[in-house]
Amino acid sequence: MMDSRGKAVGRYLLRLVGGVSVIIGLLMAFSSLTDGNLVGIVLSAVLIGGGVFALKRSGGPRESATSTPVTGQRAH
Repeated sequence: MMDSRGKAVGRYLLRLVGGVSVIIGLLMAFSSLTDGNLVGIVLSAVLIGGGVFALKRSGGPRESATSTPVTGQRAH
């Protein structure tokens, strides 16, 4: 089992890897667009998609909007 400190380090590492891959993917996409390289564009889209997935996975548990009532409003 992993303790909370190990999980926090893993989340930060996943955020770092995700952020770097999105930035590199964007730079690669712009470079491939100027050259007209279709393979580079597809690979950059895959890299950006993987980075976004890593960034989404690095977040903590989220509560849904319907689980907690908004203060100041009554249920109808």
